Amino acid sequence: MNFVKTIRERRSIRKFNSIPVEQELVIELLYAARQLYPSREEVAFRSMYAGTADSKERLAVSMLEPLVKNRLVKWLPEKVRDFVRKRVTDIPGHLIIIASTDADRRRSDMNYAAVCGIMQNFQLLAWQRGLGTLWDTEPMMQSKELFELLKLQPNERLVGIFHLGYFDKAPRARARTQAEKKWTILSSGGGAI
Repeated sequence: MNFVKTIRERRSIRKFNSIPVEQELVIELLYAARQLYPSREEVAFRSMYAGTADSKERLAVSMLEPLVKNRLVKWLPEKVRDFVRKRVTDIPGHLIIIASTDADRRRSDMNYAAVCGIMQNFQLLAWQRGLGTLWDTEPMMQSKELFELLKLQPNERLVGIFHLGYFDKAPRARARTQAEKKWTILSSGGGAI
């Protein structure tokens, strides 16, 4: 497996075809992603899969509920709300990732980082199998209605939702920020150069 090639070629997919994503494949990829993550510690997370018409509808409704209740958004035409609902229900599958938290901030952050690493592995493995993903962390997902649907516990944190599906065409690569532009050298005098 050429990891560098896979990393460079992987794209976030926003347009999926209608081929269903089998739950067994998602489980297989999650298992493999966890096995590739180099951690001696137990990584505490759980996942949920919405791949049926009913589960995708329930997910869409819970994601839209805060928008419907928002006074400013109430003026949105019904067509716009229907478009958003249809967008969620038309995507073949949604993998919801929930990380456990801890009273110890460091342990909580370490677990969250590990879960994110596993999810990155998942995206790369999915890409190799021709499965597109979009890791969604939109603010509308931080709603009471969605948390109730997911039965989110006080010691849990929503990491995000992977929208999953097969695709007919991958988008072109976008320009990436060069590493040097994010690079700062700490000088021996303590300041940045």
